[in-house]
Amino acid sequence: MSLLHRIVFLFVFIFLTGCGFRPLYVGQGTNDSVSGKQLVKELAAVFVDEIPDRTGQILHRSLVDRLSPRGEPQTPRYRLSVRLSEAALSQQGVRQDNLATRYVMTFTAYYTLYSYPGNRVLLSDSTVGRSSYDVQLSPYATDVAEQTAKERIMKILGDDIALRLAAFLKSYDVSEKPEQ
Repeated sequence: MSLLHRIVFLFVFIFLTGCGFRPLYVGQGTNDSVSGKQLVKELAAVFVDEIPDRTGQILHRSLVDRLSPRGEPQTPRYRLSVRLSEAALSQQGVRQDNLATRYVMTFTAYYTLYSYPGNRVLLSDSTVGRSSYDVQLSPYATDVAEQTAKERIMKILGDDIALRLAAFLKSYDVSEKPEQ
């Protein structure tokens, strides 16, 4: 490694530690901090409410897989409620005869994290997921492409919500946490 690479690496390292950057799954060094295994346990204590429709079921499965891979929590400390908007379709590619050849599909997920069983609102936010698909000559192929785009969006939304919940629970004041 050249001297220039070492200097740049050292500068980046000092800059990241100086700005307060902390990896999500690394502890803060205090007994009250949520970190590593504790964060995984906190995420596994989130019960995800049912989400209507087929796309909602896909999002629900994605959230459960990300938050508690061993299944629904036996003793939940949090309850997550998610509401999906209707799919918004916009034409991205249009031929000269004014027929769309590509669509962009957008879903918005509005989610609220409640304490359980106290039902106190802890976090309320929304996130947006987008994906696109091509219109094929075969209607069946177009339907499959549209369904695949919906599944991709639900995976993106599930990952984003899980990451936001992890960041929230990591910074959540321990003294305010519900009784375990």
